[in-house]
Formats: sequence, structure tokens, C-alpha cells
Amino acid sequence: MDKISLISFLFQQLQFPIIGDKTLIQTAATLFFSPSAIPSNKSSPVVNKPLVFYTAQILIGLFLTGLSVLCPASTPFFRNIGTEYGLSHPKVNCILQDKRGFLWFGTEDGLNRYDGHFFTIYKNQPNDTTCVAGNIITDMLEDKSGNLWIATADGGITRYNYHLEASKQFKQYKFNAHKPGGIPENHINKIAEDNDGNLWLATSNSFVVRLNKKSGRFDVPVKTGSRNILSLAMAGTDTLWVGREDGGLLKINTHTLNFRLDKHYVGPYGKASRSSIASIFKDHNSQMWYGDRDKKLYTYQLRTGAEQVLLPGLTTKKIPQDVIVSFATDMQGKIWMGTEGSGVTVFDPADMQFTTYRHTDQEGALVDDHVNVVFTDRSGIIWIGTDNGISIFDPVYSPFSQYYLPKPIKKDLTVFDFYREPKSNNLWIATSEGIYIKHNKGNNYEHRSITYNGKDLAITKFYIDDDGTFYLGTDYSLFRYDPALNRVMLLPHTNEDLIMKKLTGSRVVSIVRDTIANHPALLVSPYGHYLTYYDFIKKQWISGADAVQGGIKKLNVKDNVVKKFYKDGNGTLWLATDKYGLGTLRQGATIFNYFTNDIYDHASISSNDVYDIEGDKKGNLWVSTYGGGLNYFNKKEQRFYHIPGSSNLTEGICPDARGNLWMICNGHMHEYNPESCIYSCYDLPDLKYNGGVKGYIYKDPHGNLYAGGTNFYIEFNPANIGKIENEPDVYFTDFKIFNTSYSYLLENKTIRLNHNQNYFSLEFSAPEYSSNHMHYDYILEGVDKDWVDADKRNYASYSNLAGGRYLFKVRASNWNGSAVNKFASIIIVISPPFWRTWWFYTLIILIIGPLCYLFYRYRVNDFLKRQSIRNGIAQDLHDQIGSTLSSISIYSKVARIYQQQQKKERLSEVLQTIGETADDTISEMSDIVWSINPNNDQMSSIIQKIRSYAQPLCVAKNIAFSLACDQRLLKLTLEMETRKNFFLILKETLNNAIKHSNCKKIAVDIRLRGSKINLKVCDDGIGFNYEEKLAQAVSVAEGGNGLRNIKCRVAELNGILLVKSSPGRGTTINFTFGNL
Repeated sequence: MDKISLISFLFQQLQFPIIGDKTLIQTAATLFFSPSAIPSNKSSPVVNKPLVFYTAQILIGLFLTGLSVLCPASTPFFRNIGTEYGLSHPKVNCILQDKRGFLWFGTEDGLNRYDGHFFTIYKNQPNDTTCVAGNIITDMLEDKSGNLWIATADGGITRYNYHLEASKQFKQYKFNAHKPGGIPENHINKIAEDNDGNLWLATSNSFVVRLNKKSGRFDVPVKTGSRNILSLAMAGTDTLWVGREDGGLLKINTHTLNFRLDKHYVGPYGKASRSSIASIFKDHNSQMWYGDRDKKLYTYQLRTGAEQVLLPGLTTKKIPQDVIVSFATDMQGKIWMGTEGSGVTVFDPADMQFTTYRHTDQEGALVDDHVNVVFTDRSGIIWIGTDNGISIFDPVYSPFSQYYLPKPIKKDLTVFDFYREPKSNNLWIATSEGIYIKHNKGNNYEHRSITYNGKDLAITKFYIDDDGTFYLGTDYSLFRYDPALNRVMLLPHTNEDLIMKKLTGSRVVSIVRDTIANHPALLVSPYGHYLTYYDFIKKQWISGADAVQGGIKKLNVKDNVVKKFYKDGNGTLWLATDKYGLGTLRQGATIFNYFTNDIYDHASISSNDVYDIEGDKKGNLWVSTYGGGLNYFNKKEQRFYHIPGSSNLTEGICPDARGNLWMICNGHMHEYNPESCIYSCYDLPDLKYNGGVKGYIYKDPHGNLYAGGTNFYIEFNPANIGKIENEPDVYFTDFKIFNTSYSYLLENKTIRLNHNQNYFSLEFSAPEYSSNHMHYDYILEGVDKDWVDADKRNYASYSNLAGGRYLFKVRASNWNGSAVNKFASIIIVISPPFWRTWWFYTLIILIIGPLCYLFYRYRVNDFLKRQSIRNGIAQDLHDQIGSTLSSISIYSKVARIYQQQQKKERLSEVLQTIGETADDTISEMSDIVWSINPNNDQMSSIIQKIRSYAQPLCVAKNIAFSLACDQRLLKLTLEMETRKNFFLILKETLNNAIKHSNCKKIAVDIRLRGSKINLKVCDDGIGFNYEEKLAQAVSVAEGGNGLRNIKCRVAELNGILLVKSSPGRGTTINFTFGNL
């Protein structure tokens, strides 16, 4: 054997020891006792014998210590966050958690706010005073008022107050040479606050600077020694510790401003130099921790004054040999220290030991060794800011111990089952590559390769019978196992069964003892082959392939895939089947019955693919389904209850000592608390690379739970698992109107908006860092009918809302479907436009009501008016046309008499009278029709009508007629009654003048005098005595439409009539009416 082959052989055995292999043991013994026995060719290189001796001794050492392999210890798993998650820059200089729970990261390029899921980034913009002053964030502090103070290396400091409106949230304090009392420079390293509320700034070249927040003035109380300040911390109520570059430790009384320099902190070059204190920290026990750039670590107890200097290399406590730049305390009182290039070191006061965690290529390791800051949040999570992102250690997950198994061959192995041995307390692990035994004493694994007929067996199930018999379920068959000899044996007559003599493409997944046909039997589920059972009386297997016994048909086993047997306290056997739901065989029964899914029955099982079955303390069953989530079966009610929020793909389940149920879902561990109905998901580390856990859960006698994956398994005690906050507090982070921020409005419990501000959005967040399953629901009462499932979306938008009062509520949970009672709320009042206010409606009613009444009265009056007109027309027709027609009728009878009497002259007179009367009737009818025609409403129509009436009459009588009209009146519109009366007055006047005055001239003049119409008719006739003539007009028959009718119509028009006439001097009628 050549040297390369030999070394390869030896190291292969070191890395993959197959315990129990005699060849390996003989080889090791030969190498140890007789190195010359190693075969070698003369042509081969000479073997390096010292190397062979050294290697052989290692192998024999493994043999003598129980032929085991060292078990890798469970190390903390760090979850890492970088720029790919939204961080603005990989270098993180400082970390802070504000009062609301948000985490703030100061980076080399911007300020980041983080809620566990989303980053919000704040950066400096040139010439913008409404943003952070600089982008290189060096430190942060939240004062007692909730203001966030941000120190930068390129822009002084900035105060951030989220309560204010967006333009006023950031207030910058930058160096200005022309501003007395301003900040002396822009490079600020650290920031601290004293008990009086003053801020102290560590500058790079201006000593330590104090800011009076009330006055806004900066001063330098101590101007001595080094100007470059590296670190600050309050030690007690009034003492500020100041770490300086090459200046040692300076202590300032913040009240009196007295100071003291601890001179004994000398540098490596003697008293001429001073130490550079890089970091200072005060823990919960009033102990100060500080490190200098000479890689020394100091502790100082404030209560006793005891001081200790720890030097690297001078102690066995593994003190980091590096500059410590940051400290933090976890919930257990351990001190975490970040170094410049050696990762993080954790000091445990319980055993006074230091443990260092560094960056490696392994998943879950620290992201970078150059640590800038270590921070512990209020939930106990450790945040580590490095030059390459953030590493997070969550103690909630620390009880989940993850162990990788040493692989004997270069292929993946699958973990199937576990067994905790009662006497030795050793843990047995069934895998696809045999058995691993983790010994209780020491962190060692013993690997046992199990073979049968030259085949290496996959161990898929452990079963220890009531009589102590150890059974192994494998991918070959079911075996009895002798742990002492590491030997397996088939049950008698196994080779006679077609299935169990050698499984093909299958494995044993479940085993249980029961009684079949009054015979003790061992039921076994070979995956895909229904079930088989071994009859201990007959000493034979009965399976689906046994046509004679017909066991499958007799038992009514419907499904060829039985995933698990479960036997409850009453002796009832339950089957988890792949397609037929939950099977049950009651004690004394002969066949299995099944509970299957019925889509119309909510009390049925949620899916027919049942994965696991476990009982609870009440005797009821928990049933997991693959595709239907978790079910609870109440035996008394004979109904199933589906657990809301449970993962659809639920695999193995196991109740813990408190009655909570643990489940394997999508590679993670889920927990359900039946008392509080809280469902929690624990994201196991390294899931992205190892696929997580799968299969079933094993509980040992101590209450520890185990679950396996590929090449690894996890172990945890549920009592030690920290609780994930299922109902985190929700905070409103922004309120936007048309995408413009008005976050200051959130300070009030009620937001009032105008009607034109009805497009808005609310942003909210629930800071929580232990789970990646944050889920939001919100509702705007008055708009949304039910809670809106927003999933991970952390905002809600609304538009076109009507005026009114709305209540917005939002809640968060760490798992969809969990019952949540806690919510944040805010009232939003949208003022309606004035035309939708009550007072406007009242005003409208007050205005419209009278208008409607007036319109009503107008319509009524108009109706009455039209009715009056109709009555007037009817009266006119009756008075004028009726009487005239009556006269015509009488004259006709007289004419008939005259005709009979042959009185021609008399007959001629009567016929002439009838003709004249008919003409008058026609004229009167024409006047009536004309007066009611709306096309004649204008004065121009009246003028035209007068001309057409008067001119023919005047011509016939040889009378000169003239009519003058004011042009402004031509388009004047008159109401029907007014037009009628006006026309008839004018017509009657002209008719009287033409017929009775014997005049030669008639002049008509119509003028607009102010707001009134004036009508003047003059003739040069014989005249008359007006009063005497008026008295003589006793009746209509006598006077016709004479002066009495004229006077009556003038009265109807509320006009003034003046008649001027005397015998021999003509007549003038002057008529004035209207109020235009």
C-alpha cells in the first residue's frame, strides 16, 4: 500500500467510523502494535511510521472508549439579516429599541427602523433640513421624553420626534462657525444622557460636549487631556465615565462638573502614555465593564469599589484576545462582548467561563467576526451588528438543541424514530443507516450497523413489548433485536409470509400489541401493504397476501396505506389511513369502522388523509391530517372539531406534560394550547438548507421531545420553551392623505378630515422578532362589513368615503387564524360638505318649504285665476253672445210674421237688424278669442289689433285716425286679463267716439310714464256731460258697453280714469294703470 492510499484509508476511518466492524478494529490493532505489518511494495514509498503510530493510537482510543464518535455540541444558531432583506448598508454601528418596540439600526449609510419584517430607511439629503443630519450613524439614544437622538460622523446630531408633522420631525444640530453656543464639530462618536436630561456627546476632536436640551446650547465642561472621546456611560446617578483615546478613563460629576482621571490606566509604553478606552458598559448588577485598545478587559464593582483587570493569555478562562468594542447583558445575566475581529465572546458568571462564537461557513454561524455593537432587546433577543450585516440570537429557540449525526458513508441519512433506554438513559436513534446511540455520560455517539443476509438495514421503528422484547421495524421486515450482541432475528415462520419475509419498496412504520380473534398478536404496518399481524399462538403472519386466512377482508381494512396504530386506554385500536380517514376497532369488535370527511357535515373529520393520532388527558383524540390540519375528536359526542389556524400539512403530533400539543408542520415545530386556543409556530434554524424536521415526534420519560430530519435531529423540553408573543402590540406608524404624510395627526385619538380629504391610508406595525408569521387584520367600522385579512401587508387604504364618524381597528397575531382580542384603534371623522350638513338641510327646508307653499299658492291662484277667466268668458258669452243670439232668435220670429203679413218694409228692417246683430256677435267672438290667445300677450299685438279695428270704421265715417305708441312698450308682455281689459277699454272708447261723437279726428296716444302705462284718446266731436251721461246709463241694455263698462274695467286694473268732455268741445279720456 502506498503512502497516499494509507493516509486516505486512515482518515476515512476517522471521519466515518462503522462501529462493530471487525476489519476496522483489527486494522487499528495491527497499526498500533506492529506498524511493520503494514503491507508495502518495494517500489512504493516508505511509510511514515510515526504518523502511522499516531493515527493508530487515535483509532484504538476510540475503540477503548466504547467505539464511539464525538457528539458535536449544540451551538447557538444565529439568524442573519443583510442588505438583501432591506438593510440600507451592511456595516451596522449601533442598535437601539425605542419605547414602542421598534428596533433602530445605525449604519454607514442611513438610519433604519425595523419591526421584524420591514425596514424603513431614513437618509440625509443635501440641503434638506427636514431629514437626518448625516448618513454615517455612530450612536443613538432615546431620552425620557421619547425623542430619538442620532449621532453621526458626518453631520453632528439629530433629534427625531415622530409625534410631529413630517417637516418638523427631524431637527438638525450641525457645526456652524457663526453660531455661538452651537455644536463644536460634526463628528460625534457616542451619546449619553444624565439624570438632569442633559446630553453628553463624545466628539472626535472637541473633548466631551454637553447639550442643554431646554436652551439648545452646547458647552465643553472639561477641556483637558485627549480631545478624541471613544466611549461614554453613566455609572451611578451623577457620574459620567468617559473613555478617551490615549487618555485613559475620565470621570465627570454631571452636577458639579468636577472630574477625576484614573491615572493607573497606563498604556503599553509606560506612564508616558494612557490607555484608549474603547467601550464602557454598566450591567444589571451595578458592575462596570470596559475594554481598551490594548486588548485588556476591566471590571469595576460600583458598590464595593472592587476592580479586576483580565489580560489575554494570563488565564485559562478564554478571554478574547482582541479589542472589545461593545457589551450587552442577556436575560440570564451573561455578558456578551463584541470584538474588532474575533466575533463575540460570552461570559457566564455561573461558571466564570468565556465562550467565543466566530464566523464560519456553516449555516447559522455569526455573519462576520468584525463586531461593532451588541444589543439585547426587551424580549431577550441578542442583536449583533457587524461589518457584514446583523446576526440575531433568539433565546426562545435555544432550548431546541439541534444535533447532526456523524455520517458513516458519504450520503444523507434519514432519522425515523427514537427510544430513551430507562436504565442507562441512553438515547437510541433509528436511521436509514442503522442505529445511533447517544450515551448519557459524555457527548459520544455509538453507531451500530444492522445487517441481515448481507444487507444493511434501515431502522425505521423501535418497539419494546410488554415482556421486554426489543423489536426493530426495518425496510426488510420486523426483527427481534438483541442489543447486547447487536444481532437481529426474524420471528418464527416469517419466511412463509409473502409480504413480511422481505419487504419490497416498503418499511415498517407502526407497531402495536393487541388481541385478534382472542389470540395475542403484534400488529405491524408495512407501508403500502395494508396491515399484517403476527399471531403468537399460531406463530405465523397474517397479511393481505394470505388468501386462506383472509385477515384483511375479515377486519375490513380498506386502505393499503396505514400510517399509524394507536391504542387508547379503553383498548380501542385506531388506524391512521391514507384515503379512508380514521379507522377504529373497538375492543371485542371484529371489523374496523371509519370516520371519513363529509363536505356537508362540519362535524366530520377535515380530511381523509390521517397522519397521526394521540390521546389527551380526557380520553379524547387529537388527529392530524395531511391536507386538513389538526382535528380534535370528542368520543362522547362522536364529532370532530377542526382547529382554526392549524397548518394544513400537519404530520406527527405529541402532547406535552401540560396538555399542549406539539406538531410537525412544514418542517417546523408548532404548538397548540387547548386552554387558551393559542397557536404558535417555532421556525427551526437551518430549515432552508436541511429541509426541517418531518415524520413523528417521540417523547421520552423525562418529557423531552425529539423529531428527526435529514442528517440531524432536534431535542427540547417544552417546559423550557419561551412563549412567542401571540398578540403583539400594534402601533400606527403613519397617516397619509393623497400619499402625503400627516403622521402627527396620529397623536390624537380622533383624526378630523375635510370632505375633500377622503382618500387616505393608515400604516401600522407590530414590532415582534421571534416569529416570521406576523399577520394583520383590520376593519373600518361603517365601511367594512367584517375584518379584512391583510396577511403581512401593514397598511390600509380608503377612498371616496362619505362624511361621518368611522372607527378603524387593527390587530396582529403571530399565526393566521389565532384568536386575538388586542387591537389598536383610532377614530376618523370626515366633515361632510356644507350641502350635506344638518344645518344646510334645515336651511333648505326653511327655504324650500315657503317656496313650495308659495308655488302651491301660485298654482292655486293661477288655477283660480284661470277659473275666473273661464267664468268671465262664460259670463261674457252668456251676457253678450247669449243675449245677442236671443235677440236674433226673436227678430227671426218677427221677420217670419212680417213675411206672412207681407210687410216688406218692416221685414227688410228686421233682417237688417239681424245682420247687424250677427256682425256684432262675430266681432265680440273675435275679441274673446284674441284676448285668450297667449301669442297676443305683447303690446305690439294690441296696437296691431286696435289699428285693424279702428281704421276701417274711421274710413267709413270719414274720420281721421292716428295712433302713437312709445317704442319701449312694443315688447311689453301683459297678462291675459290685463290685455283683455286694456283692449276692451280702448275699443269701447273708440267705438263711442266713432258712433256718437260726430267727430272728424280721433287721436290715440299710448305712453310709458315712469312705471305706469298711460292711454289717452281724444276726439273733436260734440262732447257730452260725463256725470249726467253716466247716471243715465242704468243698464247694460241701455248703455251697452258704455261708460259704466269702461269704469268697471278700469277698476279691475286698479287704474285711474279721467274723462274730460263738455258739449261742443270734444272728449278726452285719460287712463293710467300698471306698476312695471
